[in-house]
Amino acid sequence: MATIQYGTLNDEFTRIVRRQQDDLPAHVTRDAYFEDHGVNNPNTGYHLDTPSGRTIPVEFIQANETYLWVQLHRHNDTWITNQGGIIRNNPDLGWWLVIDPQHPDYIPERQEASIPLTLAAVTTVLQQLPTRPNTPDHPTIMEGQQEDINVTTGQAQAEAQRINIITPSNGALKGNPPFIFTGDRNTSRKFINNFDLWQLLNRHNDTMKKPLSRVVTLLSYMDGDKVDAWKEEQMHILEKAANDGVQETDKDLWKDFIERFRNAFTNQNQKEESYQKLCKLKQEESLDDFFAKFKQLAFEAGVPLDDKGTIETLKHALNKGLTSAIINSPNFDPTADVPWTFKQWEEQARQSHLKWKAAAEFTQRRQGLFQAFKLSPRQNNSNPG
Repeated sequence: MATIQYGTLNDEFTRIVRRQQDDLPAHVTRDAYFEDHGVNNPNTGYHLDTPSGRTIPVEFIQANETYLWVQLHRHNDTWITNQGGIIRNNPDLGWWLVIDPQHPDYIPERQEASIPLTLAAVTTVLQQLPTRPNTPDHPTIMEGQQEDINVTTGQAQAEAQRINIITPSNGALKGNPPFIFTGDRNTSRKFINNFDLWQLLNRHNDTMKKPLSRVVTLLSYMDGDKVDAWKEEQMHILEKAANDGVQETDKDLWKDFIERFRNAFTNQNQKEESYQKLCKLKQEESLDDFFAKFKQLAFEAGVPLDDKGTIETLKHALNKGLTSAIINSPNFDPTADVPWTFKQWEEQARQSHLKWKAAAEFTQRRQGLFQAFKLSPRQNNSNPG
């Protein structure tokens, strides 16, 4: 059932049609649960257990130009609500994430076009680059900076072979090149990130400025049985593009190549897996570790930190006592026109956590004094003779 649009909720009651099946994702329902009492049964729909032990009927609707959770009231055999029934800032209820099509800011992932230089350009670039730049059996000696690279991990180690920086016509490439990628999906993201950093450092160098030479440079840092056939396929694609008259400066060469790399060597389900981990993330003892992990998963899932759905996820992931402390803090205004950003939530969480730690330490020291002097709190609070 699609979310029904109800216009603007005001003081007047509006009749609400309850969902007849559990069709909302877990990150939207959170602690709300669906009860099926049969089609057209008034009690079929979502419910939420409150801290006081009550169970209230709820529904997720589209109203006031947004999506809202509302509490329902029974009127004969129908359900109604008004603006007083809007449920705000409840960490037990979620919202759409930006990767959901229903999210107002959802942008469908664009399907990249397949890659359509001159052949001479391909040959020229290949002549400038080592085909196996850092394999033990085929060492390459070139002018320029050198770095010790471990083939499997990319970490600098004394026992690893020497890597040579490519020296193009307009000067050597600066910085550390990426490690050799052997086809391991667990290291593909790190490999691309390392190459992107190297590219950024050398963005004014012809090798990195031209999409063709950039592609071939990256290919030169791939080696092994798992990638050899794929590399050969890429060279055939480049040759075909050359025969078709594509220029070596065509930006699509790089864009489409990277898309093919990701399709071949990255975890295609990583965004969804990271999103699922984000929804299940719970704060443990270290608040620093929690926020670092939350930001990492949000980035991997493609979820903006300031998005309303992300903030709702954060409320649910934080310790319930800490979430309540934030909401009850004098700085927080649930009726503000501009909702709090993720940074504001994080800063207030840290402040509230520090206050709690200080109070806990004070209580612990106080109890220690009582035990040392064999006093009870009641004796300590009594007025002296």
